[in-house]
Amino acid sequence: MQMAFLSSFLAGQQTVYPEALLERLRSFPLLDTIGETALRNLLAEANWFGLPGGALLERDGENDAALFLVVTGSLGVFVKDEMGTRKLIAHVPAGETVGEMSLISGRREHTAQLVAMRDSELLRISPESFETLAARHPRVMMNLMQMLVKRLQEAHQGRNRQSRPRTFAIVPLQEGLGEEPIAHRLASSLAQMGRRAAVLDARAGEQTAEWFNTFETAHDVVFYRGDAPDSAWTHQCLRQADRIFLLARADRPLPLRPLDLPAFKERASGLPELLLLHPEGSAAELPEHFSLRAGLFQSHHHLRTGRGGDIARVARFIAGCAVGLVLAGGGARGFSHIGIIKALQEAGVPFDQLGGTSMGAIIAAGVAHEWNVEELTARMRAVFVDDNPLSDFTLPLIALVRGKKVSARLREHFGEICIEEMPLPFFCVSSDLTTGRIHEHRAGQLWRALRASVALPGIMPPVTHHGHLLVDGGVMNNLPVDVMRGHGPGAGPIIACDVTGEIDLQAQDPRYGERPWWWLLGQRMRGNPSIVSILMRSGTVGSEAQRRIVREQCDYLIEPPMPDIGLRDWKRFDQAIREGYDAARACIDRDGVPSLPPTAPRLASS
Repeated sequence: MQMAFLSSFLAGQQTVYPEALLERLRSFPLLDTIGETALRNLLAEANWFGLPGGALLERDGENDAALFLVVTGSLGVFVKDEMGTRKLIAHVPAGETVGEMSLISGRREHTAQLVAMRDSELLRISPESFETLAARHPRVMMNLMQMLVKRLQEAHQGRNRQSRPRTFAIVPLQEGLGEEPIAHRLASSLAQMGRRAAVLDARAGEQTAEWFNTFETAHDVVFYRGDAPDSAWTHQCLRQADRIFLLARADRPLPLRPLDLPAFKERASGLPELLLLHPEGSAAELPEHFSLRAGLFQSHHHLRTGRGGDIARVARFIAGCAVGLVLAGGGARGFSHIGIIKALQEAGVPFDQLGGTSMGAIIAAGVAHEWNVEELTARMRAVFVDDNPLSDFTLPLIALVRGKKVSARLREHFGEICIEEMPLPFFCVSSDLTTGRIHEHRAGQLWRALRASVALPGIMPPVTHHGHLLVDGGVMNNLPVDVMRGHGPGAGPIIACDVTGEIDLQAQDPRYGERPWWWLLGQRMRGNPSIVSILMRSGTVGSEAQRRIVREQCDYLIEPPMPDIGLRDWKRFDQAIREGYDAARACIDRDGVPSLPPTAPRLASS
């Protein structure tokens, strides 16, 4: 029977005394002003039980139409979306109630599932007990109606009862990592941001659920530091955590088996993230068995010894102020991204995750590779100004150029590094002509992902991927803010840089498309766009609907006007950088950039 299972969670622990429980009940909005006698009567009739973190609260038998009061811990409310996937829509923290709708309506169809987000203690009030309580104390029903009205108002205003993760488990995947001070270093970094952060280790293992609830309430962030991969304390850390970080050394193999998470914990907290520790002086390489990560973790962060910036970046993700930078494609106009990056760095804005399309993807990859502005400028000049990578023309059976020079230049500057090995999180997008969908590159060889992202259809051959044809990402999504937002909801502000602008692509001769080729050559295409210009514009223009999505989902948008720079004006390299820098500085000078963190940068569109 499930109640026996739930009660067994408290076995062997010191439970909260009834007087302490009574004191907590006095603070419940539902029980406001009903009096001492009514509270004691309620406590005498209610069932008090524990629900381990990650466990599902079954809604059958005695739980079918009951009302639940969350005494300690919290519950997550999950419903199915249109794809049939369970999604978290609300948190029910300690002091609140759940199950009111079933109690009032008497309906036994439960479309939502309730999962313990951490070790929780609840009171179950049966329909008969609640009816008796409401009959003797009508104020209870009024309190309940006021609570429901408040929740409906919040839903109508677009607010829900979700909250940012506050408890984080850091558990070792390998033996011998129990003493690593990562949790303390993260707490120290968060304290510098003004957050109240603390670390709990195995010495807290005998404390009660009430104690943990009080401790968590007193802090903004609590790290539960596991001591060994399969210890009792580590499993308690997993139950208590809103989010889970796995800790592993990069110079040792990862375990092949998935982490033994409590039931429903993946649904409640998502798959864990991996913190990879690198010895001092080593590059951000991947450990053995990393490619077999399915079911083990969803993302990873490189933590290099002696690189305090790595800890600060993870701390910003935890605090919800990690800055994302998304750069659009735009041919030669994309050089202005370099100037924008320079201005933002001078203003003290960190870049915690990066993404882009086409030229924007190449420049974002350079930043994720930790090239400084000087190195980034020199490499981009060498590739696009000192040489022309689009000069290996061929018989246009597939495209105008072979694309081998572009591939060679990308491999020359980025080598054979994989996206997963990049020091900073990075992605780029291409357009899958086979499926008609965006293809997101977050793994595999970086140079090949960039080659797909810049493959302007008709100009360069597509890149093949498992038989699919991948071309320039700008065909479908030239500024993939939505992609970054989808993978890091709540991570922090996203700065978007759109360099597409209103390109002066016009035909002076309304009949130039009908003219014979010899006439066009005789006129030297004067005032009329060539096939290369048309194809380049087609690969970067995107759609008006997509541009609206970008403006809705990014926090800050910078758009250098650059009226005199076209998509193929490679020689205006320095001018594009200057105009990008000036546009970003204008935003910063006008609106300022508060200190980072805890407040995210305040930029505005030009």
